[in-house]
Amino acid sequence: MKVLAIDYGSKFIGLAVGDTDLKVASPKGRLRNGERVFEEIAKVVRESNVGRVIVGLPLTPSGREGERAREVREFVNKLKCYLDVEVEMWDERYTTEEALRRLSHLPPHRRKELKDEVAALVILEEYLSSL
Repeated sequence: MKVLAIDYGSKFIGLAVGDTDLKVASPKGRLRNGERVFEEIAKVVRESNVGRVIVGLPLTPSGREGERAREVREFVNKLKCYLDVEVEMWDERYTTEEALRRLSHLPPHRRKELKDEVAALVILEEYLSSL
C-alpha cells in the first residue's frame, strides 16, 4: 500500500510517499500552508494512489501534547473531510532535528528549503520500519 507522510508546519507542509510492501520512502516536496493545501494534499493522494496518510504529531520530549499538537489535531480533523483514506497521527519527536542532521552538508538556504520534506521522509521511514 502507498502511504503519504505529512510534516505539518504553519508556513510549509512537507510530504513524503512510500510503500508498505517495499518499505521504501522518498520525499515528495512541500506545499505552502493555506486554505488550498487540503485540496493539494487530496490531489497528491489521488495521483499517487495513496491508501493511508500519516501526519506527524509533535509531542514534547516527555510525550505530552502542547499547543503545536493541538494545531496538528485541528489540521488532521479538517484534512479528513477532504480524503477517502485512513489518516493517522505518528509521534514525530526529533524528526526535524534528524532532517537537519541529514542536510547538514548543504548551504543554509537549501537546508531551509528541504527540511520539511526530509522531516516527512523521516516520519515515513520510522512508520515503515515499525510495520
